[in-house]
Amino acid sequence: MDSAARWNNLISWLQENGMEHNLAECREFPETGRGLAVVRDTKPNEILFTIPKTCLLNMDTLRDWARENAIAHLSATQMLAAFLATYKAGGSSSKHIQFYIPYLDSLPDNFDFHPLSWTMDSPMKQMHDTLPTRVLKKLTGVEKRFLSDHSIIQSILPGISKSNFLWGWLNVNTRSLYHKCRDARSQEDHITMCPLLDFANHSISAPNFNTPLHRRKGHPIPSMIAPPDRGLKAGDQIFLLYGHHSNETMFTEYGFTDMNAPSEICIDEAVEKLFEDAKDGAEKSRILRDRGYWGDWSLHANPAPAHPSYRLIPILRLLHISLRDEKVIRRWEQTVAGLLDEVSTTNTNSFRSTLTSLCQKYHSEAVNHLTRSNQIEGLSGARSHQPMAAINRDLLWREQRDVTALVMESINSGIEF
Repeated sequence: MDSAARWNNLISWLQENGMEHNLAECREFPETGRGLAVVRDTKPNEILFTIPKTCLLNMDTLRDWARENAIAHLSATQMLAAFLATYKAGGSSSKHIQFYIPYLDSLPDNFDFHPLSWTMDSPMKQMHDTLPTRVLKKLTGVEKRFLSDHSIIQSILPGISKSNFLWGWLNVNTRSLYHKCRDARSQEDHITMCPLLDFANHSISAPNFNTPLHRRKGHPIPSMIAPPDRGLKAGDQIFLLYGHHSNETMFTEYGFTDMNAPSEICIDEAVEKLFEDAKDGAEKSRILRDRGYWGDWSLHANPAPAHPSYRLIPILRLLHISLRDEKVIRRWEQTVAGLLDEVSTTNTNSFRSTLTSLCQKYHSEAVNHLTRSNQIEGLSGARSHQPMAAINRDLLWREQRDVTALVMESINSGIEF
């Protein structure tokens, strides 16, 4: 079935189940690929479409199916991914899956573009190995979540294959929205998959649209509404904001990057190594963990001037003091509390020198990769997603090169952090 037929089936199904105000259609856009466009000029605050709650996929709408399959006790992500994997495996005999087939048929055929799929048996494995180390570390966290969920599902539904569960899991991870559910047992369970709305692409720089919960007959129903300050023109693309995330987060979670995303890089691995190598590193690590300062250290290009994160500065200050000097420790504690600007001039010079070394390390890695970026040519088994994958990968490397260069410029210019 071609994409046009899938779209028409989806719209017909939604209309049969009560969809209102459909002013959107699926189109191909040069920069973003498949997305949603407005079909005619609209007024400010005009409703573009509303989706019937019965067409959503969440813990409430899958309650009966989950009970039949003895997984009603699982998380929303596990439940939804198992449902999708069952469909992917050809299990469409279930009346529950039969109802959703027009929506399920509209989902992506594969996730070759997503780096999590590259960790499996994939022709893109070589692409995976050329990602920045900081990105690989974050991707490992995503992989651990997936493998944990798959292990739980396998213990209950052993017939679900790893590849089909990966397809279902990535659909949930990349396309679900926050939505209050009565059956939710935790905050993470308040998610839903929403037909039509999930065709919209992400943009951090296009504040045209919002997605409030539009109420009909007392029920929260996901809707998309034109901006309040102006109408829309026919053909305008409809965007969603996935959140103000860094590119490494968007890439590892959703499989794409955004040139307008906040320019920042995580440097946890290199900082952890500093403490591993330090004579009293273990004790200092304990102090930082007790205070909630361990991990999540980053460098930022904006807002200018480029700077280390507020969490990184006390870390590097502590690295350069003696734990046997109680007076110096008290001064360090006062800098953490904001009562002093620095521990000492010597300490400040030392932490700035270490910060420079960290920047140089990450900068050199990025420059070295970018000079070898043509290695991606000739990958075996390449698919249509490969060029975009290479673009995303190289954007991550350029961001690492540029952010570190800007932070070093701030240091050399005497900017105080």
